[in-house]
Amino acid sequence: MRLASPMFARLRPLVMAMATLLSGAGAHAGLFEDDEARRAILEVRMQRTQDTEAANAKLAALTAQVDQLKRSLLDMNAQVEQLRSELARQQGTNEVLVRDVSELQRKQKDVQGTLDERVRKLEPQSVTLDGKTFKVDPDEKRLFDESLARLRAADFAGGAAGLNGLVQRFPTTGYRESALYWLGNAQYGLRDYKEAISAFKQLLDRAPEHVRAPEALLSIANCYGELKDTANTRKTLEQLIKQYPQTEAAQAARDRLLTMPAAPADKKRKAH
Repeated sequence: MRLASPMFARLRPLVMAMATLLSGAGAHAGLFEDDEARRAILEVRMQRTQDTEAANAKLAALTAQVDQLKRSLLDMNAQVEQLRSELARQQGTNEVLVRDVSELQRKQKDVQGTLDERVRKLEPQSVTLDGKTFKVDPDEKRLFDESLARLRAADFAGGAAGLNGLVQRFPTTGYRESALYWLGNAQYGLRDYKEAISAFKQLLDRAPEHVRAPEALLSIANCYGELKDTANTRKTLEQLIKQYPQTEAAQAARDRLLTMPAAPADKKRKAH
């Protein structure tokens, strides 16, 4: 051991130098490791920052998309409400249109009914009177019916005027024979016996087979009686019995003759 000591003493500086060198290398290695750690930390931090920024960017993009979707949804809701309002307004309009159409249809039906009634009134009508059937215009029928209504109300002047107007306005009317008969009665009611006789004779000349002809002859006889024309009264009654022997008017004529005074010729024959 004592022999090694002088050698160790000579090697000690070298050992110290190596120790120092090794110590410095370790320290340098420690410094190197600290820098790498710092760089790693910085890189992690930078990566985290980038990731955070990327995440924030994505979040911002998503937020923007959500906002856009919200706005779109709000717009859609607004459009839906507008469509609902428009639909409600359209339904209201449709209901009004339906009512208007119904009202127009009702009015059209009323107008059509009125028009049909007017056309019907203007069309010739079939009439059966005194055993005779014929066609007449509405005005003909109206004039005749109104004239008879006046006669029934004892308005002989009005009845006569209406019947005269009828035969003058419609000279070929199917009412003519009946109108002449009632015209004679109207004149009789007015005590215008000559005009009454004229009307009755027109009926007999025009239609001697008319159902009113026997009554017309009996009325002529009555007119002559009112005129105190006994000869013509008797003559007319005898003509009635001869021409229409089976009628009620003829029987009335027979009864009338029985109550009449004898004619002058008959008185002369009885005197002889």
